[in-house]
Amino acid sequence: MKNSIWIWVHHRDGTIDDITFGLVQEAIHLAAGMEETLSIVAVAVGNDFNDPLSLLGAYGVDRVIHFKGFLTSRYHGEYYAKILSEVMGKNEPLFFLMAHDANTADLAPRLAAALQAGLVTRAVDLRINDQELPIAVRPTSNGHLFEEFTYNCSSPLIATLLPNVLVSPELEPNPEEKNNIMIDQIDLQDKGTENLKTKIVKVIEAAPENLDISEADIILAAGRGIGKGGGLDIIHELADLLGASIAGTRPVIDWDALPFERQIGQTGKTVTPGLIINCGISGANEYTAGIEKSKQVIAINIDARARIFRFADLGVIGDLHQILPLLVKRLIELKELN
Repeated sequence: MKNSIWIWVHHRDGTIDDITFGLVQEAIHLAAGMEETLSIVAVAVGNDFNDPLSLLGAYGVDRVIHFKGFLTSRYHGEYYAKILSEVMGKNEPLFFLMAHDANTADLAPRLAAALQAGLVTRAVDLRINDQELPIAVRPTSNGHLFEEFTYNCSSPLIATLLPNVLVSPELEPNPEEKNNIMIDQIDLQDKGTENLKTKIVKVIEAAPENLDISEADIILAAGRGIGKGGGLDIIHELADLLGASIAGTRPVIDWDALPFERQIGQTGKTVTPGLIINCGISGANEYTAGIEKSKQVIAINIDARARIFRFADLGVIGDLHQILPLLVKRLIELKELN
């Protein structure tokens, strides 16, 4: 499989994440820039998948490598890097593409170190130039600037791409290809676990407010309208009552009111919650690109003409500093009744 591009299968509890199909599309675009014909290989790790892996064939994947067995049910950086580097070393793919998240931010450098391979993280663009060399573009200076790299390495190039660049128009699945896909099952059992330096002792679930926004089911997002100073206090109080994770727009991040990993948008993260409540957010393109996959969108803004209302299932026109305390009060009352 030297003439191949590998992609990482992102999934939540066995359900394939839509971001995986975005990676398929990126792989197809890369392959189109090469003279030789390249195959697309998906790499899945986990024991049970709710979605059949053959589904990937309908989107353009030629082959699936499925690792299952001991320590594959939960992410284990050292173990994943060990089993993947062994298979990659034998097959020598040209690229290994992943969406950038908490796990792949750890896994990609481990793989690159094990294989002495090229690495680019948080890329927003990946393409092939006229000399068939890969070019990667990534944000720098907190997203204010972009830097471009050209890679000339014989080893595989491992790349993590920001999820928001993977939400381009969806591929049209080809059902006829679903049955043509090759699936290689690799049952690891407890192979390779004896020399591990780390082990999972206990899994402690993060408090909803601190949960990674890309994994949260409920998000409270704060914008410029929340104001500096103690403006976020009411957001934290409401998040605690709702069991929500907190996010922000670019201005809030620039104020250092929230860390960068809580930014939603083109230079931040794409989120797919069941519910997102936008507080004091105008709805610029940079932001709305990151929330378009949300199932239910609520917007609170004092400006009736704010662009965010175009994307909202429910819009509330008013001062959030008056509305949110009322909401908090009502939720406390309901909680006491129960």
